[in-house]
Amino acid sequence: MAAAGSSSKDILSEVRTFIAGTSNEKSISHESLARSALHLLQTLPVARHAVLEHLCSLFDEAVKLHILQSDDPAGQEEGESDLDGVIQDVCGVLFNFIKTNPLAWAPIISNWSLELLGHISCKYAGQCGLSPSSSLNELLQMWVTCKPTKSLMEVATECFAAMVGSAPDVCVDALLEASVKYSPHFDWVVAHIGSCFPNTIITRVLMCGLKDFCHHGNKRPDMETRGDEKVPKMDSVVDILGHLASKHRQDIRGALMKLFEESMKSDSEVVKVTTVPFLLELASRSDMLLQVLSTDLIKSLNPELLNKLHVNFEPWRRRNAPEYLSLISLVVQLIKKIDFTTLEVLEFLLGIASPDNTNNCPCPEVQEVGAIILNRLIFELQRSVFHKRRNASIDVPFLSSLVDQSTNILRLLLDSKGSRGDWLLRIVAYIGLYSGEDLTSDLMVYILCNATSHTQLCRFVQLQSIVEVKLGDILPVVVQKVTDKLRSYKIPQPNVILGNILAILEWEKSTKSLSERSTLLFCIKKQWEAFLPLLTNDDLHLVLETVKVINTLEIPTNISSANALKLCSTLLHFFFRSLEVEDTRLSSSMFHACRECLKFLCKETFIQCIALRFLIESLFIKDIAILFGAKRDLPISKFEKEKKNFQSLYDANRKQGLSTALHRSQSTVFHAGVIGQGLRTSTSGPVLPKVHIDRNKQCLMSILRCCSHQTTHTEEVTSPTVEGAMEVDEPLMTPSQGWSVSGDLSRMIGSLVTELITPDVLYNNRFWPEEESIQMTVERDLQIYKTMEDNPVLWQILDLYASSPLTMCRCSPVLKSLTASLMIHFESSRERTARNTPKQLEAASHLIRYLGKSCLLPAPLKHVSELFYLATSYEVYLLLLSVWKYMKEFPPTEDPDEVNTRGCEPRHVETIKAIMHNNIDTMGIYYGRFFSMFSSSD
Repeated sequence: MAAAGSSSKDILSEVRTFIAGTSNEKSISHESLARSALHLLQTLPVARHAVLEHLCSLFDEAVKLHILQSDDPAGQEEGESDLDGVIQDVCGVLFNFIKTNPLAWAPIISNWSLELLGHISCKYAGQCGLSPSSSLNELLQMWVTCKPTKSLMEVATECFAAMVGSAPDVCVDALLEASVKYSPHFDWVVAHIGSCFPNTIITRVLMCGLKDFCHHGNKRPDMETRGDEKVPKMDSVVDILGHLASKHRQDIRGALMKLFEESMKSDSEVVKVTTVPFLLELASRSDMLLQVLSTDLIKSLNPELLNKLHVNFEPWRRRNAPEYLSLISLVVQLIKKIDFTTLEVLEFLLGIASPDNTNNCPCPEVQEVGAIILNRLIFELQRSVFHKRRNASIDVPFLSSLVDQSTNILRLLLDSKGSRGDWLLRIVAYIGLYSGEDLTSDLMVYILCNATSHTQLCRFVQLQSIVEVKLGDILPVVVQKVTDKLRSYKIPQPNVILGNILAILEWEKSTKSLSERSTLLFCIKKQWEAFLPLLTNDDLHLVLETVKVINTLEIPTNISSANALKLCSTLLHFFFRSLEVEDTRLSSSMFHACRECLKFLCKETFIQCIALRFLIESLFIKDIAILFGAKRDLPISKFEKEKKNFQSLYDANRKQGLSTALHRSQSTVFHAGVIGQGLRTSTSGPVLPKVHIDRNKQCLMSILRCCSHQTTHTEEVTSPTVEGAMEVDEPLMTPSQGWSVSGDLSRMIGSLVTELITPDVLYNNRFWPEEESIQMTVERDLQIYKTMEDNPVLWQILDLYASSPLTMCRCSPVLKSLTASLMIHFESSRERTARNTPKQLEAASHLIRYLGKSCLLPAPLKHVSELFYLATSYEVYLLLLSVWKYMKEFPPTEDPDEVNTRGCEPRHVETIKAIMHNNIDTMGIYYGRFFSMFSSSD
């Protein structure tokens, strides 16, 4: 039936004109023919199919002219101008139909426009000037600039707008049918329309892609079509979603997650099993989709959901083992491509394969799958890393992204055990190898600086064994970085790294099978000077660890003089600091470490001299001397001043100066104090307990022997006892027992002791003068004696080296002054027996012992100290006088022949005989020892 407003005669005329023009019976212009076609479309509905078919050829001709004009801009301008006007009129009519009667016309025009767009896209795909590899955006840009296709696109979009509210499935199905028929050349149309209706198009595109994937399985889009079988359009789905991602990423994320969630609730076994592989296949073709799945999907995969996935996939896995393995391989390849949220992905995989929380973890089968994926991933990373040596262009985004997360991964590694730790260890190794030597060394340094247990420290050795296969010189780089940190104090806890270094060094020394690999011991020997600054640290535990490291390194024999002196001085400073420690075990450990290092250093004579000089000189420093029992002035408290009615000598002196001195008044005894107040309050005394002082003395003697020995015999040091005492050394060895001091060192020690103890050099010669001359040096002798009394460790120093005639010869001025002081004391002493003055008696015994051990005083004179305890004070004086006379007659000498031939004549022992006869009741038992073997040297 004809439309209202048009006569039958007019319609018939337009029909004849349209038929004549389309059949080429007459030459009718495009404009006239289009006008007739549009009139028929408006007035004669039954002619719409013929009219729309003619309009297809009209748009096709317009597109052809546009492409020709693009190739030759100078031609075809007029023809294209005429067609542009005609196309504009056609679109106007179509828009009016859609607006006035959308339910009737929108489906018809939509199918026609989409079919025509697909036909044109395929027909001119090779003539539009773009390569087959052109992106969807480039293709879209080209067709949008073409007026005919742009007009068609506007018509199709208008149809979608009219139907999307009432019949969305109709328009989307038409779009997807065209997409399947003309893909991939039609993808730009879908993408453009999808950008206008994102929610509808994205959801329908995904569903269509899933349906197609379910039908074709795992066939790739580049497979050839066989018969009526259609090629899967995965690439088309990816391209469409990729085009929409720039503005509708969140919609895509929501649609993907909705698709996954609905598949878990679906009743269809095919949908349950196929959805996840479909999503993985999408991710393998699009980095954007991979990012969505590696963030949102992983976050949603809790243990409960993973167990449900396992239940869904288990029947399929048993039936399709090859496809299952292919799916695992696809997952591994996707992980390798991830370059974002890689740490979260890694923690997710570790949580599946080796969960920390046993209360909420996947079932064992899921854990097994996680372990398979991790093992395969590590194998693929290994292949990529070691293949990179031959092809440096290989890129592994997963490793590249983990480089920035290396510190966090190292923390995970140090906190992990078992298989989880083993996986992380290899991943850390491949991160380092992928990045290069610098990062690899940083990773090893981090472990060395932060490991706090044996298990954690083992990771360093394990990591070294992996990376040195490719980076054979990595360990020297690690050592250099560590020593640089030590020099610059950039390590927050240097005692941790020192303890770790020490543990590795000790392990390497105890292991015999390390000849085929680099060792920390070998590399760090070249950098041992870096540890020297740490020896002056305030933390004694840190210094102790440093000394232990140096001992383990075994300092090179070609050490420079500067480093030797620096090390020696810092070690001895550390030794004195260790003596202040009250904890016996800690002090013992510090002493042993220091002694072991000094023993090695003192193999050089010049270092022996420096060490001994430093040790002996330090004993005259008040703060150090106190450690060995030296007295220190103690302040008198205010209470004591009031209790004693204290009055200072300064105040008494002022009163004396302002008054007349009265006979026998307080002023006449000013310098002696006030009679009636008793003895003055003691203002000096030892600071440390006696047990502590004795321990320190033993340590000092051992160190002195260590620094001055000249023999192959090495004495061992035992550990402290439970009661707190420290057994440091055996009794002093004589030269016959294997311990001796070189001649030069003996002379140096004797000269140094004399120099430090004596106040001047006026009487510092080895000769002993006439006994009457001691009256001239009383003050000097008393001062030397007081020095020895205030610093009692000096007696033991002399006793240590008394076996050497060379040392005692150089110490002759000291021995002479001590003898003189003791002679004066015992001659003027009011005590009848010498044992009533024990300090002086002990000093006299020491003196005779020194002279006897050095063989400067022969028998029986060297045994007279055995009679001191039984003799009176004056008899002791006489015995000392006999010694003095002998030493005057036979002065100390450095000539060994003269020393070895010394003996006593009868005149030298007359006093001894007289005293023994006078005290025959108490001394008779000693007579045979003194005179039965008079000629014996013993």
